[in-house]
Amino acid sequence: MKKMTKHYSQHMYLFVIYGLFILCLLCIFFFFTYRHYKINALDNAAKDLENMCASVDNSVEIQLDNISTISMNLVYSNAIKTNFKEFSDISRKNYISTGQLVASRDHVEAIHDIITAIIGAYQSAAAINLYDLDGSCVESGYSQRTITVNLKEKVWYEKTMSLNGYKYITTPIVNKELPAKGDNQRSRKFISLVRLFLNASGQPEGIAEVVQDCGKMFSLASQLEAQNPDSTVYIYNSDQELVYPYNRSAPETDYYSIVMNSGLPEHSTKMLKAGNGERYLITWQSIPAYDWTVILAKPRKAVYEQLQNFRLIFFLIGGLSILLTLFICFYISRRLTAPLQKLTAATSKITISRVLDETKVNLTSADSNITELSQLCESIRTMYEKLRSTTQEALLSRTEETRAKLQATQSLINPHFLYNCLTNMSIMAEEEMNGDIIHMCQALCDYFRYISASREMFVPLEEEIFYTRQYLECMRLRFSDKLEYTLEISEDTKQLYIPKLVTQPIVENAFKYGFQTPPPWKLCISASAEQDFWVIRIEDNGGVLSEDKKEELLSLYQNLDMKEELKSMQIGGMGLKNVYLRLKLLYGDKAIFQIDNSQPKKTVFIVGGPVYRSREEYYEQHPEL
Repeated sequence: MKKMTKHYSQHMYLFVIYGLFILCLLCIFFFFTYRHYKINALDNAAKDLENMCASVDNSVEIQLDNISTISMNLVYSNAIKTNFKEFSDISRKNYISTGQLVASRDHVEAIHDIITAIIGAYQSAAAINLYDLDGSCVESGYSQRTITVNLKEKVWYEKTMSLNGYKYITTPIVNKELPAKGDNQRSRKFISLVRLFLNASGQPEGIAEVVQDCGKMFSLASQLEAQNPDSTVYIYNSDQELVYPYNRSAPETDYYSIVMNSGLPEHSTKMLKAGNGERYLITWQSIPAYDWTVILAKPRKAVYEQLQNFRLIFFLIGGLSILLTLFICFYISRRLTAPLQKLTAATSKITISRVLDETKVNLTSADSNITELSQLCESIRTMYEKLRSTTQEALLSRTEETRAKLQATQSLINPHFLYNCLTNMSIMAEEEMNGDIIHMCQALCDYFRYISASREMFVPLEEEIFYTRQYLECMRLRFSDKLEYTLEISEDTKQLYIPKLVTQPIVENAFKYGFQTPPPWKLCISASAEQDFWVIRIEDNGGVLSEDKKEELLSLYQNLDMKEELKSMQIGGMGLKNVYLRLKLLYGDKAIFQIDNSQPKKTVFIVGGPVYRSREEYYEQHPEL
């Protein structure tokens, strides 16, 4: 059954095409514009993060340099060393006289005065503590006093002793005794820089601790976070311990490990995936003198947040533009197709009855102010007049063509096959086998209608197999139970186009030469698609084809003179040679023609060629035909 094709008006075609064209342009514009803004947003966010990171890095480094300088001034000050040594010596005595007590107070006051001079009136450090190795301590800064402490209880003691004079910076430690400023007023956390006093021989004499308010140390980081709530600052010390943020719980994500594992170069920015599955824009810088690392992170959602407004505005403008464009396209297409509709109405009146009616000479006019349509209308008028004048000639030609086809049909009929069929029908009529006679007549009619039809070179495989089956039905009625045949046709091959009458000659060859053995005779026809090739296998159980005969046949066909053979070749011609020649003509080196007699008492003919799903597809690739 012929598949119905759904048709659309030119008006609808123009409207849809113009509308889709404008829609595609808007989508392309949106894509590239959005991509441009997205890249700019990423670049701007990266620059902002890098600038913030550099500022925080510089600010923290200044604060660390400040307390480090104070610490160096303490341990290298001879006045401090002298006074502190005298204080320590007096503190170690079990009994202190009044004069020694006064001297000790004088040494402590001298230390306070020197430290005050070092840290200045604005107190560049929150507190400075000097410890001797026995635990005696001189506190300066916010409070000025002497106390005794257990050094081993200090978190920095063991680390400081192991460094032997090198600085050690602690993580933020809570100290309720010292006042705090800014964001640190609630948490009261301080960072200490601690190092040993060493005498001339390099032996430790005491410990100097410079205490700094975390609020002052990280004031710029807190300020920038407040101004940029989507960006977060993380600062890690030399032991990869988080020192900032100090006034809130540590994040679940280890940003230091993410940065180091990613191989992100310093001063660079990249979108990295965190352990929680979210992506962050991250940059980092180091403070080499202290081996600290400053990391800034910004969620991907925050980076592209500004694009949401852009998307909303663009969708609104785009929606209005599409509606306006569709209206304009509809109007223009209607204006363009109105003359075409008139022309369609005029041409629809060209029927065979009108052409043969001598009273209806002219067509209705389809006036148009479009030059091309006017010319087309005039051409149709001229064509109509020529059609009327040549109608009788066309009818005569049609009659002659029909007669030629009948003659071609007669030339294709196998007289021996037709004689046998008529003989069988005569015998069946005598035995009153009316049902079988009807069946044979129908099969015979279908078969001869097929071979006498138009000389089209290609037909669907399903159609070729159908008419081959009609031929087999005639043979089955002739041979009765002596013949068995099966068809194994793959579903995906039924609509593939193959050369016409490519299977029936091989089937007929099996009856002529293959079935020379006693019945039952079995025939199997199978079709499949293999790697862009259609393949048909025709297998009989005669098994009379020897290896020598097979090689002789294949050699004969392969050495045929194509030019000489093609002069007498017809699309309806019979025989293996004809099948081979038509396959070679149509497919060239891609044609498949094989014979397989490797199985006992079986002969398999294999034919095939490239897959084409329509006649037009073949002709497009073979314009010479």
